[in-house]
Amino acid sequence: MKKIGIIGASGYTGYELIKLVKKNPKLELKVLNSQSYAGKTVKSLYADFFDNELKFTNYSIDNINKMNLDLLFLAMPNGEAVKIVPKLNKKTKVVDLSADYRFKDYKEYEKIYGIEHTDKENLKNAVYGLPELLKEKIKKDRLVANPGCYATACLLIALPIQKLARYIVFDCKSGWSGAGKESVYAKDPNTIKDNIIAYKLTKHRHKYEIEQFIKTKLSFTPHVIDTFQGMMCTAHVILKKSIDKKTIIELFEDYYKNEPFIKIIENKIPEIKDVAKTNFCHIGGFEIDENNQLVIISVIDNLIKGASGQALQNMNLMLGFDGKEGLD
Repeated sequence: MKKIGIIGASGYTGYELIKLVKKNPKLELKVLNSQSYAGKTVKSLYADFFDNELKFTNYSIDNINKMNLDLLFLAMPNGEAVKIVPKLNKKTKVVDLSADYRFKDYKEYEKIYGIEHTDKENLKNAVYGLPELLKEKIKKDRLVANPGCYATACLLIALPIQKLARYIVFDCKSGWSGAGKESVYAKDPNTIKDNIIAYKLTKHRHKYEIEQFIKTKLSFTPHVIDTFQGMMCTAHVILKKSIDKKTIIELFEDYYKNEPFIKIIENKIPEIKDVAKTNFCHIGGFEIDENNQLVIISVIDNLIKGASGQALQNMNLMLGFDGKEGLD
C-alpha cells in the first residue's frame, strides 16, 4: 500500500483527490491538510462524501517528512508550492496542481503570474504532467506539474494537428468550479445564473502554457458558463492545405491509439455530459468549411481530467501502477 498526502485538501480539486484516493485500496491517505478546516470532517464541508469520520489535518512539513509518504499532492494557490517543495523529503514524489512548475523558464512564469519563482533548482527537473505527451518522462520523475484545465483541453486537440495548421483559434467554455471556492461565482451564484461570461479575451495565462508545446500561431479566449463542472474547447484550425476529414480522423486515431482516456468520436459532436465526472477526453467534430477551416471539439471534466483525475493518472505513472488504476 502506498502512503499518500494532500495539501490544500478542502478546495474543489482537493476534494476530488480525496474521493479518488479513498476509493483505491492500494492507497492509504495519511495527510489531508487544510488550514481553514483542520479537525473538521470532510463530510461537514461536502455533504455528499461517503465517509462520516475522515477529518482534515494540518500537519507541519517536518511531521509530513517523518511519515515518509510515497507521494504528495499539492492543491494550493499559485506561489505556494515553491515554498513547500524544497522542504520536502527527497524520497517523496510530488504532483503539483498549481502553475508553479509548469514553465521551464522561470522568467516566463514570473512575467505571466507576477510571482517570484523561489525554487529554480527543482524547476529544472520538473516535468509537465500531460501523460499523452510526456508519459515516459513522468514515469521517471519526482516532481510533476499538473497541466491547467484549459491547457489540457486545447493541447489534446492541437498536438496531432499542429504541423498541418497555419493558425488555431481556441474558443473554450468552462463550468465555474474552475475559478475555485473563493471566486465570485461560488460566493454569489446569481453572477453566473442564466449567463455566460467571457474574460481574459487575449491574454489568459493558459495561452502561454499551451504555447510551450504548440509552435503554430494561436489565439485563446475562455468563457465561464452556468454549470458547476465540465469544459468544452472549440478549435478553429486554419489549414495550410486541403485535407479530407477521413485523413484527419485517422491522424487523431493513430496519435492516441495507446491512450486509454482519449476517445475519438466520429458519429456525433462531443458534449460535456459525455465525460462528466470521468477522466476521459472526447475529441470530435472534424468538419471542414469552404474556407479550409477545420473545426474540432474536445470535452473534459475540468475537475477530473482537467485537474484531480489527471493528477491521479500522473501518480499512477510515477508509482508504477497501471495508468488507469482508480480512474476507470
